[in-house]
Amino acid sequence: MRIWYQSLGRLDAWGGYPAQLGAMIDRARSPTTEIVLNGTQRGIAEYHATLAHEAKGDVLRNLRQAVAEQADAFVIGNFFDIGLEEAREVAPFPVLGLGETSIALSHFMGQSYGLICPNAKYAARMERRLRADRLDARLAGLAVLDMPRLTAMGAAFDDPDALARLVEAIGHAVDRELGAAEVVVPAGGVVMALMDKAGITRFDTGAPVVNGIAGLIAMAEAATSLSRLNGGTFTSRHLSHARPDMQERKRIDDLYGADIFPDWTS
Repeated sequence: MRIWYQSLGRLDAWGGYPAQLGAMIDRARSPTTEIVLNGTQRGIAEYHATLAHEAKGDVLRNLRQAVAEQADAFVIGNFFDIGLEEAREVAPFPVLGLGETSIALSHFMGQSYGLICPNAKYAARMERRLRADRLDARLAGLAVLDMPRLTAMGAAFDDPDALARLVEAIGHAVDRELGAAEVVVPAGGVVMALMDKAGITRFDTGAPVVNGIAGLIAMAEAATSLSRLNGGTFTSRHLSHARPDMQERKRIDDLYGADIFPDWTS
């Protein structure tokens, strides 16, 4: 089994994050699963709507490469799940996103969940996304940190004192805002990796931490196995992710190019 893990960040912009991410993925995968970890050339702050728009193109370009390299599944390691709907519409294999998967896992673990968000704008956009996707029914609250530049968190992977300060700030925010949450979800791969680096799996409230990176790998493996058991079908082609018929596709090819809806099957 071959899974393409698409991070939406420049892997050289986050200090020790790529090494920690790789270690987490390696621990989570089954022995027979190969993980292709890939970053982007630009990504540093895709919680800004303008950058998120640009990042969708990066996701689709890398999806095409994943298909060419015969991947069995494609996962988007971004908590906003940027490009998820677009990728599902064209991919011939299962496509999963870090945010949707992490929140789904929290539902298996408890009746309510809380999110740790790096800053106020991130939290505002995340709350709007949760309402739009109807993922807010069990949301108990958001703990908001003071991290206006997300890449600043990268220092904590290499500096034990910086990690200790960040963990302390997270703990205070969780105690203050997420006492009613049965499960705590770090809203982002970097925050998840920092929690893993610090060895934190549970907060003082008693709430466990969702390791969404590990969960994303496990769910991608499960989705791939289910697709094989179901004759190659996983993503529904009825309504939301329906593809254009042949007549419409020809017109799309003429106007947009043949690479928009490739001749893949799933």
